[in-house]
Amino acid sequence: AALSLSSFFLSTRLEKRAANVPEASATEDRSFLSRKALPPAILAFFTHIIWGALTAFFPLYALEHGMSNPGLFFAAFAIMLILGRTFGGRILDIYSREKVIMPCLLAYILSTLILAFSETTPMFILAAVIWGAGNAFAFPAFVAHVIDLAGPSRGPALGTFTALSDLGVGLGAVIMGIVLRLTNFQIMFLCLSFTGIMNFLYFYLFVMKNASGLMDRKEPIER
Repeated sequence: AALSLSSFFLSTRLEKRAANVPEASATEDRSFLSRKALPPAILAFFTHIIWGALTAFFPLYALEHGMSNPGLFFAAFAIMLILGRTFGGRILDIYSREKVIMPCLLAYILSTLILAFSETTPMFILAAVIWGAGNAFAFPAFVAHVIDLAGPSRGPALGTFTALSDLGVGLGAVIMGIVLRLTNFQIMFLCLSFTGIMNFLYFYLFVMKNASGLMDRKEPIER
């Protein structure tokens, strides 16, 4: 409650900015969702399926394997998240989008594979570190890609992105809960790895190839 009140107080201190609506937006689609933002939004949807499942079921898995405080896993994840975004903020200004996103998607796959075959606290922490490192750079890269594609219609684009992200969190817990009920934790983590693989293939086969011109704006293609 105290944190919520603090957030509310800080929000009242924000300066008001005049809306700057480009003329081109008059001809844009006025729908609430943006088709332009779908590629990065779908990437975020799959990564948040993994997020939702891990936050829901890893504590049970950890307690079952003798980890007295599952919070250590999420603490390691949070530390990597903070360090990555603090010291790696300029990475998106140095490297092209795909060079940032691709290893992040691989980190999701690797971390869930480690969890599928691990039963000790050190291995759990290792998985959290890898997952946190991937997430630290994936989310800013996704948002930057959304803005790249949005043009003047940033509101609907960001709305589409956050809607699919939230949907992924909810469906991840529900779907993997059904998988866990029918099988076991190892199969569930392997299903999450498969989700990560599908996400990687979607990125490599569709997003990267179809949008290479935009995502390579920092590194022009030599002809």
